[in-house]
Amino acid sequence: MPAFTPYPQTLAIGNAIVSFLTALTYPNSSTQVYTLAQLEAIKDIVDLTANGGIVCEVYGDTDESLRRGFGGRVWDTQSWFLLSICALDTPAHASQIYNVRDALVYPFQQHAQLNSQVFNLFQSSLKPNMKFFRVQRSGQWYRAHLAELETRQEWALAGGVIS
Repeated sequence: MPAFTPYPQTLAIGNAIVSFLTALTYPNSSTQVYTLAQLEAIKDIVDLTANGGIVCEVYGDTDESLRRGFGGRVWDTQSWFLLSICALDTPAHASQIYNVRDALVYPFQQHAQLNSQVFNLFQSSLKPNMKFFRVQRSGQWYRAHLAELETRQEWALAGGVIS
């Protein structure tokens, strides 16, 4: 890795994940997967999921910071929940969640990295245990898929570790 940034960039990583998901298309297609991808909760998904729309909420989950020696290098590892949601009103709408899962998994299994947007990010990979389930929002039930993305960033404390 070239020069280190002097501070962590957790929010920038969250925003880079959202940007990646906003531009995500189905394999061998130019059709976008998500109607809306957003960091944290989407207030009202009713209109966004009507007529087959799909949304994705991105949430920070676990957070770890580890000093990598006395030179001041630090590795921060975070995990992020990627919650995809679609309508459950018809079998056709509900079954979209399986294609959404495939479209999400495909690029990350190719070792997709978000570091083109965040300089100090050097790893992003899906954790193996994902889940399909139902979720209730605004009094309605929806079909959902939960994936967990782990990211690692490296940064340096200015002046190194002070003893």
